[in-house]
Amino acid sequence: MTASPELPVSARPARVQVAVRDLTLQAGSRILLQNADAQFAAGEITLIVGRSGVGKSTLLKVIAGLLDERDEALRMSGAVEVNNADGSPCTTRHSVGVVFQDFALFDELTPLENVQLARAHRPRRVRDDALLEPRRLLDELGVPHDVPTHALSGGQRQRLAIARTLAYDPDIMLYDEPTSGLDSATADEVTRVIEATHVRHPCTAMIVTHDYESLSRIAQAVYLIDTETCTLRQIPREQWPHLSQLLAQSRASGEELLQVETGRAPAWLRHAGSRLRTFLTETSRVLEACADAAWRLVPLWNSPRWGGRFLLHYLRAVASPSAWLYIAIAGAIIGFVATYFTFRFLPSANYTKPLVIEDLLRSMGFALYRILVPILATILIAARCGAAVAADVGGKRYGRQMDALRTLGVDPKRYLLTGILYAFLLGTPWLLTIGYATAALTSLIVFTTTHPARGPWFWQLHFHRELVVPDQWYYAGSAWLLAKTLTCAAGIALIAYARGARPKDSSRAVSRGVTSTILWSTLYVLAVHFVFAFVEFG
Repeated sequence: MTASPELPVSARPARVQVAVRDLTLQAGSRILLQNADAQFAAGEITLIVGRSGVGKSTLLKVIAGLLDERDEALRMSGAVEVNNADGSPCTTRHSVGVVFQDFALFDELTPLENVQLARAHRPRRVRDDALLEPRRLLDELGVPHDVPTHALSGGQRQRLAIARTLAYDPDIMLYDEPTSGLDSATADEVTRVIEATHVRHPCTAMIVTHDYESLSRIAQAVYLIDTETCTLRQIPREQWPHLSQLLAQSRASGEELLQVETGRAPAWLRHAGSRLRTFLTETSRVLEACADAAWRLVPLWNSPRWGGRFLLHYLRAVASPSAWLYIAIAGAIIGFVATYFTFRFLPSANYTKPLVIEDLLRSMGFALYRILVPILATILIAARCGAAVAADVGGKRYGRQMDALRTLGVDPKRYLLTGILYAFLLGTPWLLTIGYATAALTSLIVFTTTHPARGPWFWQLHFHRELVVPDQWYYAGSAWLLAKTLTCAAGIALIAYARGARPKDSSRAVSRGVTSTILWSTLYVLAVHFVFAFVEFG
């Protein structure tokens, strides 16, 4: 297939070739690859085929540099080498773009913004920018500009994922199961799109797939993950028509993938050891996150524009108008309860109220400002806002948007965790202010209604008496209040990110991350207030 005449073809030749050297991949006790070698020529499309579960996507992660080094269940040895097209060592930075199986698009961004995000992070090099202009790429691939990303069809999302990857100007382009779950007609259409894209934007392309029928016609080489030998076996072109038989033979001979012999210990001992390792690992990660938090507050964003965009996204999640209403209702409830029931159930009210009413109002104002509203508001923020952020981050982990950021040379913590920290550190005091203002206003209304003879002036005179400091514009204890509020905010942010960013293999895992965030963040908030109570009032 040749490019359409109205669409220009890049004059830049493919720059790099890729070689896998002596690669061994082990997932748990299974050996996926053992001392495997492969050569992917510059400018060619290579298929990597194999049955489901044999390690195709894991191999793609290795080539893309997306393997999580902290994942103890997956071990790797060997190397992936990237050289110039002539085989000489590559002295300049190379870039790898990935078109993920589930597309990994940012639904909160428009299609154009998804492409602009990639363009803003592409490596600096001399290149005809006109070919990579985001609007032009969307038009080239037939992606509408004015439809929300989440409303695009499956085929449109696939093409948008390709456009975003192209905007990064990659030397190496990886496709993860691009025709998975598609009918034959749609799979053929995707194949044509990949072929036309490769002609217009030459690079070294690898396609991980089990759909060899549709994609083999555009490939220059095919490798099979051989489950019998746990190697990458190149298939000669004359055998391509027989790939189905080769896959069937590979599956039959490799039904039981190579297992690593491990010592057998009693089940209870293995379970106890696993729980201990998990506890120690989680503890070390919590300590690491706490030490890392201050550094993450430095906004070292690859792109200030996109760093600010993610910050605004999380500010909306934490302190949107719906959160104002949520906290305002809570403030109104506690203001009503504190005022109405204090005077309603005062013992011997006819005799004691005239004597203690000023002290009661003063104590009420103090308690609402320093204790009750801060505790209630931060617990609700931990539950509502912590859950919202954990769901967002968990969805990005499950939907592989975090991996998409990594392929753009972005540490996800820089955009996500930094934005989340600032969102909580800015949003929590603001929500607390709303909660207290609503509680105080409600108290005023309730007191004025139940004590019309006293009037609002009496409430105003005594409610803030314990808080007002002469010649100061802020209330007494504001430093303590701010300290515990920010301590709560930072902890909720770290817990929400940590629980959301843990590996996710299902939507249920995302839900578990949200649930655990609510539990641990509320417990954390209660612990903070408990400790501060002893220090502040002890």
